[in-house]
Amino acid sequence: MSEILDEDSLIKVNNVSFSYASKQIYKNLSLNIPKGKITAVLGPSGTGKTTILRLIGAQLTPDEGTIEFDGINVHSLRRQELYELRKRMSMLFQSGALFSDMNVFDNVAFPIREHTKLPEELIHDVVLMNLEAVGMRAAANLYPSELSGGMARRAALARSIALDPDLIMYDEPFVGQDPITKGVLVKLIADINKSLGKTSVVVTHDVKEILEVAHYVYILSEGTVLGSGTPQEIVNSNDPRVIQFIQGDFDGPYAFKLKGSQNYIEEL
Repeated sequence: MSEILDEDSLIKVNNVSFSYASKQIYKNLSLNIPKGKITAVLGPSGTGKTTILRLIGAQLTPDEGTIEFDGINVHSLRRQELYELRKRMSMLFQSGALFSDMNVFDNVAFPIREHTKLPEELIHDVVLMNLEAVGMRAAANLYPSELSGGMARRAALARSIALDPDLIMYDEPFVGQDPITKGVLVKLIADINKSLGKTSVVVTHDVKEILEVAHYVYILSEGTVLGSGTPQEIVNSNDPRVIQFIQGDFDGPYAFKLKGSQNYIEEL
């Protein structure tokens, strides 16, 4: 298993434990996110994959441990310092989270207008450049209600790169998309990483799609790291739990059982 050196990491999660509503989500979780690379975070439903994104952005605070962004402990910052640091991060939400009463152009322009003092002429050029990057320039005057699911996701991606962040976090970017749209989004994530040198963290259930472009993979389960490595190392893993998840097998170390009215995963 290849290891990520500290000096190559933009984000370091150090022995983090976190509980929510008396349920422990993480216990002594540690992982490194390499600079300028695409890191995939995989795992069964209910393992708290989205929670790690919220911890990185300091929307949530760990019970124990630290999270560092470019050497800065994000949970030690004062509000204004955190506000400034977050300008270097962006999030592509699972729903897209576009403002319904703004057209695509104004949705992408919103963070630029909010966080900079650029003149409107320059904002206009920056917005159109970002829309061009995701193939949405022709849709600049459309409203979210006029977009397909894939178009809305691409518009949200244009907004997420509007401030030229160091880090882009993707929360289930492929969910609900058809195979063609998934392919488009996979290519856009790879192209943005390659052309802009962004650090990307992709939380997803879509194993096949993300393994095509990820540089490094973490599989989370039971509150800790089940497996990690390059896509090739993950695919060639000898761990039966990793193999079951990657191949989507019903039979294996993890059994799906019914407890009350909810499905849950229990390790045998």
